[in-house]
Amino acid sequence: MKIRGAILHFILGVLLLLILIAWREFGPKGFKKSILPDAPAATVSRTEKADPFSPERLVQVGERVIFGGHPPKLNPNQDAPIGRGQCPACHMILENQRGTRFPKLTGVMARASERVKEERYKMMVQKYAESGEPKTGIRPHARTAGEYLIESIYCPSCYVVEGFGLLGTDDAISVMPVINRPEVGLSDYEMVAIIAYVESVEANGDLSKITAKQDWENYFGRKLTAADVRETTWTSPAPPPDLSKVGLAQETPQELIEKLACYVCHKIPTVPIAQVGRIGPVLTLKTTAVKRIQSPEYQQALREGRVRATTPKEYVIESILNPGGFIVPGFDDAMPKHFKERLTYAALDRLADFLLSLDEEAAKENPPSSPPAEAGKPLKAKD
Repeated sequence: MKIRGAILHFILGVLLLLILIAWREFGPKGFKKSILPDAPAATVSRTEKADPFSPERLVQVGERVIFGGHPPKLNPNQDAPIGRGQCPACHMILENQRGTRFPKLTGVMARASERVKEERYKMMVQKYAESGEPKTGIRPHARTAGEYLIESIYCPSCYVVEGFGLLGTDDAISVMPVINRPEVGLSDYEMVAIIAYVESVEANGDLSKITAKQDWENYFGRKLTAADVRETTWTSPAPPPDLSKVGLAQETPQELIEKLACYVCHKIPTVPIAQVGRIGPVLTLKTTAVKRIQSPEYQQALREGRVRATTPKEYVIESILNPGGFIVPGFDDAMPKHFKERLTYAALDRLADFLLSLDEEAAKENPPSSPPAEAGKPLKAKD
């Protein structure tokens, strides 16, 4: 009996030792894995599986870039919501949207297919065949409607629809900003998505007719890859290092306004290129600066230490360098925050003096021109 008991204890001791070795070697997770059936693989969400270049995904991104979200709805003033791309600030896109000076987008695919056949378009192709369009360096060469739309947002002045050009240029220069440049800063992926959204509305939601990715690849001669998939935010881009993007003392106020793209968001009397912006207030600061400083909203910001201006010129300079300190009621905090790095002091001083020379009478004397006939019936909103 004693021998049997000793053998039993020996066997139990060996088993216990083996269990301890296994536990030490594999740990709780490894040990559990070694003795239990394999668990089912983790479920991959639909979003993780989604192809970022699928028509459905591009349309979703395009809607977000254009309007800021889904579904887009008009405000009481009949203005459409404005997303990162700022498209509704210049184009009628939703049904019953308040009119703008820029071309309507309804029926744009049919018109675009005809544009590339026009003699006037062929003249622009020849004009820029060697050196490219001055601002972008792009040589216009669209062959299809989709390629034309891609070209029109990368190089607005490659071809300007008659009646929509900068006044005094014989419709040779567009007032539309180059939206993949720092003033707006969209990525290639977002640019493609904008065109995908426009194509989807034209196709009544038929995703098989969306060719934006192929249009981009055909136009630029390279494939879009996962490295191109990037969505930007309202955060201002880093200031460019070269002086071509910095406002300099020797430049006129009009040159500063164009270089800094103030016209994208503001109407500025007496400046021809700045007659359509609706994202920010009309800049009649000779009239409005004093009123803004005296307003209850500004005084509240002053008490909270967010602002400090006491004179009109201080207010103008402050609104450029610290635009988030005080937001004019009725507007969003959408102004870039990098102008400290984009203006020399002398240029800032000159720009402020110019803006303070503009009053409401100047605005009446320089009303924006009436939109041409093509700026008509808008598209219907997506459901």
